[in-house]
Amino acid sequence: MKAALTRWGLRFILLIITLVFVYPFAWMFFSGFKTNLEIYRPLQLLPESFGGEYYRGLFSGEWLHYGTVYGNSFLIAMGQALGAVLLTSMCGYVFAKCPLRGKPAWFMLTLLVILIPKQVIALPLLTWIQRIHLYDSLLGVVLPGIVSGVGVLFFTLAFRQVPDALLEQARVEGASEFRIYWTVLPLMNAALLTFGLIHFILSWHEHLIPLLILHEHVTLPLAMSSLQSSGLRFPQAIIMCASTLTILPTALIFALLYRRTRSALAELMST
Repeated sequence: MKAALTRWGLRFILLIITLVFVYPFAWMFFSGFKTNLEIYRPLQLLPESFGGEYYRGLFSGEWLHYGTVYGNSFLIAMGQALGAVLLTSMCGYVFAKCPLRGKPAWFMLTLLVILIPKQVIALPLLTWIQRIHLYDSLLGVVLPGIVSGVGVLFFTLAFRQVPDALLEQARVEGASEFRIYWTVLPLMNAALLTFGLIHFILSWHEHLIPLLILHEHVTLPLAMSSLQSSGLRFPQAIIMCASTLTILPTALIFALLYRRTRSALAELMST
């Protein structure tokens, strides 16, 4: 009886915690059907009527060119995720498996990227982007985003799990280090997908770097922030509709890759 009561108590607590986390997303979804007056009643969850006029207004282009900025954000996030996976996985392989003079010092220097806030390098980064003529271009946002100290640490730990005997056999047969890296890479599928997902989510919600570099080709966070700061002349439900659709890509990708992500993180935590 005591064990049964404990289980029911834990389930009740878990239910309360779930409701606390789910309620803001439910309120945001239902607010996409509310008028401004209803939205500013925080205790009112359900709208008085359901209709798709605000979703149609979102894609009409009257308030926000949602399709364009959505595409910009997706291209930037996907480009940064793919580039960061490729670059940091190569660095992780070198630090984990290749002989390198002064490796500890280089590794610590690489990890300093984690400790440096983006606000500190904002002005030098903007100057560099302007000098290479990538200002107000999507590539100008993608390039800084593929540098990740967290990614180097992540893949260094991941490649340490690869047996050294496998690499030594490939070296004896005359394979180059890049060929060995490329051959071993399929063994790291779970780690590649995990870090790619994490970096995609971070890039999808990035605000500072696009704000510095982009002028016309804005991303979703910038467009929605600009719309919100323009006052109360538009239906607030437009922002709620945009916010609901904005979280869908990351939520779907996470749901699809959840099992592999969990297994990869568990393996890294065990090292």
